[in-house]
Amino acid sequence: MNSEQIRKFFADYQVVLKRVEQLEAAMRIKSDWDTWCAALRERAEFFRTEYAHMNALMRSVMPEFAKEEPALDDDAWKQLQISMMDFYRADTHDLAILMELAKILQKHYGHSNNLAAMTDVDLTLAYTNLEFSRILREPYGTRARDYYRKISVLSRNFGAIKEHSVHQAIVISYANLVMSCCVLGTVTMEEAFGMWEEMKELQASDALAATRESEPDVGRLLDIFTERFRTDAYALAKSFDRTMEAHTRFVPPELMSRIEQITAEYYEKLDKPEESTADMFQIITSQCDFDCETGRRTADECWKEIHTFFRKTKPKVKQFGEVDVRKIDVISYYMTCLDALISFLVETTMPMEDKKHYFREYQQDIRDFIADYDTRTGHSNTLNNALEELAFFPNAYALFDTAEEKIDYIFRLVVARHCTAFLHSLMVSAFAEAILSAIIDKEPALMMGYHGVTSPEDVQAHRAEILQFAHDAALLHDVGKNSMLEIIETQHRPLTDEEFGIIRSHPNRGGQYLSIDEDLARYVDIARGHHKFYNGKGGYPNDFDNTASPERFMIDIITVCDCLDAATDQYGRNYHQAKTTDEVLAEFKRDAGVRYNPDIVRFILQDSALRDTLREISGSRRLTIYYDTYKHYFM
Repeated sequence: MNSEQIRKFFADYQVVLKRVEQLEAAMRIKSDWDTWCAALRERAEFFRTEYAHMNALMRSVMPEFAKEEPALDDDAWKQLQISMMDFYRADTHDLAILMELAKILQKHYGHSNNLAAMTDVDLTLAYTNLEFSRILREPYGTRARDYYRKISVLSRNFGAIKEHSVHQAIVISYANLVMSCCVLGTVTMEEAFGMWEEMKELQASDALAATRESEPDVGRLLDIFTERFRTDAYALAKSFDRTMEAHTRFVPPELMSRIEQITAEYYEKLDKPEESTADMFQIITSQCDFDCETGRRTADECWKEIHTFFRKTKPKVKQFGEVDVRKIDVISYYMTCLDALISFLVETTMPMEDKKHYFREYQQDIRDFIADYDTRTGHSNTLNNALEELAFFPNAYALFDTAEEKIDYIFRLVVARHCTAFLHSLMVSAFAEAILSAIIDKEPALMMGYHGVTSPEDVQAHRAEILQFAHDAALLHDVGKNSMLEIIETQHRPLTDEEFGIIRSHPNRGGQYLSIDEDLARYVDIARGHHKFYNGKGGYPNDFDNTASPERFMIDIITVCDCLDAATDQYGRNYHQAKTTDEVLAEFKRDAGVRYNPDIVRFILQDSALRDTLREISGSRRLTIYYDTYKHYFM
């Protein structure tokens, strides 16, 4: 490839990504049945065509790039680097393609003396690994930390480095090390504190002072993030990873004492204006957290201050965001405020009914934010990560009365956000309820022993509970995909090996999410087991034994329904031509006893009325389910 071909490829690819955004947005426009179905078909056809085109293109060019030294001239390598950084800075980009591009450039510039180019590559690899670590902590978290650290240590020669891009990368790397990597657990509090000390040394150095006028953005960024760590260090030290580990990260007592002293001194000297502005959300929430933890104020007082602040500033942030979302970190504003509000709300002394009232308000705030923000940002992994924390925050579950309320909360926050994953779960539910209804009516003995039922009559007596459980299990079986929705919904090109590896982590991820609450824990085995073979000898994850699970029968039902929908979907799975229901049933028969439960397969094949129902669901009823869902949730 020459430089012009490279430039054109990435320019065209940006056009494709913009077109994807437009097609997705068209699905959310309120419209009648015919108009909406036409938009759905246009979207599906575009994805099928573009997937075939990208598949052919990647097969033709990737072998060359896979070579130890691809045959590109200097202009082509330079254009590849320019394209990478343009892609890195773009509002809409593709993490996996960006990572692959950086890996190619790493092979070329890794043996050169081009510091600026190699720093661009390292920064891109750090960023893409950091974003992937929000989905799958390792190995991506460690890689991100190492790349950022490689760049940050260049600060020792800051004065000798002349390239502005390298100076900027040094500060960005420090900021991500002491904040993002620390929050995600790949940098310890001791390491973060030491790096903050390095940031202060750089901030006070003659080398930085010499660039204050010529590179004002570098000094300004360093000032912002050095101050930010001062306000957030205490909260970081006290934090724990709610969604993954659920234990307090150990911080040596002497360091904790020092951080507490620094934080107290900072807030004592802080001169807050009479009227707080939206960009003060970090300071206000951090100070409340510090004051409550150290006994300076009560949870009621802290909740009241943040609630008042949020209600006053939210309308301005919404208006501000519509003008230029980049002028304020809108994700951090909403998620930091709402996280703090829910945390303090649970601890207040107000009556439970009042707590529930405010919690309903905050749930609506979250939904409003998602609806307004999703179409205007490229920071979807950050948003997904923030929503996970809110959706799977154990303390919040004390504010629900029933298991169904908890499921609905998760459903609206993390399942119903993206159309493909959402509709797939609904289709799995429709198939599962159809199959189970027929089994309960015609051969209930198949379910004897499941959940303690001892007779066919007992199965039929518990019909409503079984069907409700299956409905909820279907909606939650893919909840682990929330953090990787952008990968799941990548329909315009083949997935990379990195992406396939991440997708295979979703069963265990879902199990971790659902383990936080007793009511939700009933569905853990289904989330973990729905990609395992019936005989336990294939599928994933390797560390889960579906054959020993008390939920084995329901796992088998969801597995069949999951595969049935994926194979017959002609609108959301554009990497293949949809199969007919009969073709899929023939595959079930072939793999019965190995991949699929032979009793369930036999029952379906023997029941002609059920097969007609399954054909109807996968065919004509599919569009009805899709349209009704879009009309209710997305339009």
